[in-house]
Amino acid sequence: MTHLYRILAVTVILLPLLGPTTCAAQKKTRSKLRALAVVELPSSARVGKDMELPSSARLRAIAIFQNGEYLDATIYRMNPMPMALEPGTVYDVLQSGDSLGLLSIESVSKAKDDWLAAGRWKSSASQLAAKQAASAPVQVSLPGGNDERPRLKRSESSPAAPQPAPTPTPAATPAAAEAAPPAAQAKPGAPSAPDDIDPSQSDPDRPELRRRAATSVSSTPATQVERKRESVRTVVSAHAPAEEGASLAAPVLKKRGHVELQFLAAISDASPYDARSYKFPWIAAEQQRLTTAVEKQAQAELATYAGKSSQVLVPGSFTSSVQAFDLDYDNDAELVLTAKCALRKKLSTAKAAPLNAYITYVVHEESTGDLHKLFSEITDDDHLDVIGRMELVDAVDADGDGHAELLFRLLGASTQSFELYRAGRDQLWKLFEGAETEKN
Repeated sequence: MTHLYRILAVTVILLPLLGPTTCAAQKKTRSKLRALAVVELPSSARVGKDMELPSSARLRAIAIFQNGEYLDATIYRMNPMPMALEPGTVYDVLQSGDSLGLLSIESVSKAKDDWLAAGRWKSSASQLAAKQAASAPVQVSLPGGNDERPRLKRSESSPAAPQPAPTPTPAATPAAAEAAPPAAQAKPGAPSAPDDIDPSQSDPDRPELRRRAATSVSSTPATQVERKRESVRTVVSAHAPAEEGASLAAPVLKKRGHVELQFLAAISDASPYDARSYKFPWIAAEQQRLTTAVEKQAQAELATYAGKSSQVLVPGSFTSSVQAFDLDYDNDAELVLTAKCALRKKLSTAKAAPLNAYITYVVHEESTGDLHKLFSEITDDDHLDVIGRMELVDAVDADGDGHAELLFRLLGASTQSFELYRAGRDQLWKLFEGAETEKN
């Protein structure tokens, strides 16, 4: 019994000492986010590390990765726009993991429920040139012909010029003291206005993305309140014309005409990360062998699909695109095929209009050279409202673990959305589906 009392007494003594330590351990650090987006640009635009981004290019937010799960970026922390599209957010635009440049958001536009952004572009080539110019040695030329020894200039023997007498400064009059600016009369310890307080400083749990560095125009960086006011001013509806003579802080996004688009993946992450290429380095002979093999498997899948509705493949109508990636850096290729083929009823005439079918087919190359099917999705023009057509965007590291996922654009009868998959040994695992909008 005495032993029990001793334990209770020690517990009562140590409990107040452990309290502050426990509270400090429970204090959370600022949450880090990783935003996934796509850059839409005309299909005719050239893509490379020295590319110029067309003025019609737009950035579309897709997903937010936070605490091990993917959230829809189009509705994440709306205030009034999605957080992923706030002006000042910086995106690293990628092609199969290789960085093409940085896009810093400056303007945001909304048409119905579709948010798009545009901004300032700086290609990887221009960034490299700026770094090389900054690190280049500065050449200093000294006078004196070939003799580069420094010399001191001595004055000739002449009397020194008399220095002018200093002019006395007149004393300030009371009227001048009253005319002094209020800033000069303010007390050093006077508190600032409440609007200048940055709420993010008092909220350690507020997540953050990669932000643009403060420029040298202002001596102090903009507060969160000022950034929010600026973002509200730059939100311009796509269908509402700008007032004549209005001064905008950033260029207004003009409505684009109907053009064929290509898509580039983009990442915004405040934490440092390494960019690496996920392209599979195949030679011409290997590319030919693997492409032929995966196309043969895909055509067999299409033939089975067509046979279920008493249809056949129209000869010569099969067109495909095959891309190879090394998603896990294990020197084994993941091949992604997207193809289009025409189907026709078995007993129909040659003049009957064919039905377009679409297939997305993913395989993994085994160490033996065999191709193992991971994924197959087939649809046609009559079923797009049920099963959308999948278009590959790119391979991108969406969660920052060094392994790439496959990002697809899903086209329905009247809508578009995006899906993210991780490649396993036997199948593709869907990680995210969302960012749905009406088709342009």
